[in-house]
Amino acid sequence: MYGGIMIGCSEVEVQYKDIVEKPDYFRDAKDFFHYQLSTKAKAWEHEQEVRLFILDPSPTYMALLPGQNDDKGPIAWKEVRAFPKIGGECFESVYLGINMNADERSKIISVVQKLNSDIKIYQMGIDANAFKLNTELIK
Repeated sequence: MYGGIMIGCSEVEVQYKDIVEKPDYFRDAKDFFHYQLSTKAKAWEHEQEVRLFILDPSPTYMALLPGQNDDKGPIAWKEVRAFPKIGGECFESVYLGINMNADERSKIISVVQKLNSDIKIYQMGIDANAFKLNTELIK
């Protein structure tokens, strides 16, 4: 993964479909969840999204949420929501939603610029003439 290390991680390219099939509960559970987590509507195909799944995260390579490592005793790892540590060099762009709170928007822009000043930041907007969203480069 770009010169780094990837431990116990599955990389899945998102599949874009015109019609998302009804779940088949009788097929293998792994296939079922893979399909459910990696399928999006065809309208989002321009994203060329890749998703990472870490099924059994190791504390060594994960970042905890605030308050989860507060030295109050052993951590209940089954209750922890953790995320892989990735740097700003892993991102090309960030898209801000049309209904985003102004304070959250400012925080995200600030963090993105600190991580990597080369990351492009786009603001999503409603197209007045068509049923679609437009992107505007803001930084």
